[in-house]
Amino acid sequence: KDELQQTEMSIAKADDQSADLQAKIGSLQSDEVRLQDEIEAAKAAIGQAQIDLQRASEDRQKENLDFQKTIADQTITIEILLKAMERLAQFYDAQFLQKSAAGHKGKQTPPVQQMEYKPNAGASGVMSMIEKLIYDAKDLVKDSKAAESESQAAYEQLVADTNQSISDLAAAVVEKTSAKAKAHKDRLGAESDLMDTVDELEGLHKYEADVHEECDYVLKNFGARQQARGE
Repeated sequence: KDELQQTEMSIAKADDQSADLQAKIGSLQSDEVRLQDEIEAAKAAIGQAQIDLQRASEDRQKENLDFQKTIADQTITIEILLKAMERLAQFYDAQFLQKSAAGHKGKQTPPVQQMEYKPNAGASGVMSMIEKLIYDAKDLVKDSKAAESESQAAYEQLVADTNQSISDLAAAVVEKTSAKAKAHKDRLGAESDLMDTVDELEGLHKYEADVHEECDYVLKNFGARQQARGE
């Protein structure tokens, strides 16, 4: 009876150990699957981030080319309009000089003053319109430069953020790959321990059966043997 009790306690302990190992193996398997999914997701995120950054670089390059073209076009426009203003100024100054010469013969003609290109209520309608076009072109240049500066700053921030994100994701891939390898190693160890525990349980159950068989034989024949010895 003592031997059977001890064997049953060993079996119960081995059963608990087997259950714990099976639970551990299941948990480690889940960890491996989860880590693999997270690794694949991180790698996919890195790939997508690189694609997005490439597209952003292409868009930034196109925006910069458009900006340069706008500046060049408006610079040429301003130069042409300034030349037109200069020609018109010379024309109106010539008319003014002719009228002055006609009205003040014999007087010294004053030098022509350099015209300042700013809104002038006394300028002709055509010159006022050209002045407005010049200011509009200058405003467009100013706004274009401000927009270009903002776009470049946003692009540089995007590059910095994307590179940091890629770096963090790459570090996560390394960390999760290491964790997955450890989980795999621990699972193999747990599976080996489980096999040993199963073998131990088989041995204990066999031993228990042998003890039962021996004890049952003794108990079964005890009465007959006692009577025979008594006789």
